[in-house]
Amino acid sequence: MCRSMKNVKGVDELLDNIDFSALIKRRLFLVLATIIIALTAGGAACMILPAKYQASTILRLSQPENGSENSTGANRMDYNSLMMYRQLARTYCELAESEQVLRKLSERVEHSLSSGDLRRMITVRKVKDLELLEILVKDTDPYRAAFIAGSLAVLLQQEEKEVWKMNNLQVIIPASPDERPVGPNIFMSMLVAGLAGALIAFMLAAVLEYTGSWRE
Repeated sequence: MCRSMKNVKGVDELLDNIDFSALIKRRLFLVLATIIIALTAGGAACMILPAKYQASTILRLSQPENGSENSTGANRMDYNSLMMYRQLARTYCELAESEQVLRKLSERVEHSLSSGDLRRMITVRKVKDLELLEILVKDTDPYRAAFIAGSLAVLLQQEEKEVWKMNNLQVIIPASPDERPVGPNIFMSMLVAGLAGALIAFMLAAVLEYTGSWRE
């Protein structure tokens, strides 16, 4: 126990006394080699991973027209309607990612994607402070991504009519294929790989410095 405590104390004293600039100079080859290897691995990973494309469509929840501004009752009704439609928007988000809807969507893509695959590809969110829903789809095929986003919007409208007997959802921005990839983010991947490589290099250099000093 006393021996281990002395070793820990010795490590702390060594780290306090290490001149990191001198350490880097002495272990420059190790530091550079580790960083280069990490950058190469990060770049290779980006080259191997398929490009991802994103398509989106936006739907609006139609609202009843506002009443007279001079009528307190009408204003209260407008506020209540606003709260109701915001809650509906959250409900539609959950419905869009439900197993029932995703199974129907899987049928539309001829079962080339399972409901689980689609769930990982799709994000449905409520646009902040607005009665808007945004459907985002990421896929390796930009045209299939647009097709899935548009099909999900249609399915939501159908579910609304069949389940709630309502017709509030309207597509205001239809999905269209975008051939500009959104991922993988090469710059971010290289940055993370470089930082990780630098951290590993400094740790290795410090360990080698400690073991060398300890042997002495």
